[in-house]
Amino acid sequence: MKWIALCLGGLVLAAVAVSSCSINHRSGQYECNTSNDCDDGRTCNGGLCVAIGVDAPPGDGGLKKDAAIDAADACPSQCTSCSAAGKVCTIDCAAGAVCTNAAVTCPAGWSCAVRCNTTNSCRSGVSCTGTLSCDVQCSGANSCRAVTCGPGRCNVSCTGSNSCRGSIMPPGPGVTCGPSCGCDVTCNPANGACANTVVCNKLQCDTGLGCSSTVFPSCSTCP
Repeated sequence: MKWIALCLGGLVLAAVAVSSCSINHRSGQYECNTSNDCDDGRTCNGGLCVAIGVDAPPGDGGLKKDAAIDAADACPSQCTSCSAAGKVCTIDCAAGAVCTNAAVTCPAGWSCAVRCNTTNSCRSGVSCTGTLSCDVQCSGANSCRAVTCGPGRCNVSCTGSNSCRGSIMPPGPGVTCGPSCGCDVTCNPANGACANTVVCNKLQCDTGLGCSSTVFPSCSTCP
């Protein structure tokens, strides 16, 4: 009887062994060399077809944005808000930007939108010298002095009373287009804006009330 039991036990073990070997591991259907081997909605990652955000294990570095790219896209500290998609930095004086008793400097390599919309804002200077483009709105009373454009397109709107007036110490113009490829400066002389202290990028671009990039073809060389 013991011998029969042993034989039967052996058969059971053998059956189990055969059964375990016949299990169909479904993971094989997700094996891949490239994403072309995967079904729609999946991508090849680490030799397996995975659905991004579903199959990928937590912390899988292959699906995370590179840290260096994150750092490059980070909003510069002087900006009150940013659009990383177009690298646009907004410096809004009414939203907490440091705009009084300190120069406003736009970050290099970004397009900059400066909103000098509070009284006496941006009177210590606005520098756009390293930007891709710059848009400065001087709507606050007594706002903006020594606005300096960079080589990109530059737009300065002086609508606040006594805005964009030249600085006294040291003496200098309210707006300097400098090497801008296309500079537009609009002034409202009725409320004392600009007071004839605007230096356009070219003499022929001076309208007498500011600067225009369209008054002559040579006034705009922007791509």
